[in-house]
Amino acid sequence: MSKYDLPKKFDYKDVNTLKQFITETGKIIPARVTGVSASNQRKLTKNIKIARFLALIPYTDMHK
Repeated sequence: MSKYDLPKKFDYKDVNTLKQFITETGKIIPARVTGVSASNQRKLTKNIKIARFLALIPYTDMHK
């Protein structure tokens, strides 16, 4: 069972869902922390990377 709300399908356009699995500094939270399965973690990581490439999610936190 996952600690986080998992959708049936991951979509790179669903930024709010993807942000649940990213730290404040922009790192992807590991599966052992979130409790998702290995296959879902791979799907999640792929969609986060696509969203980053399309500038929907920042790669890192804001540097000041």
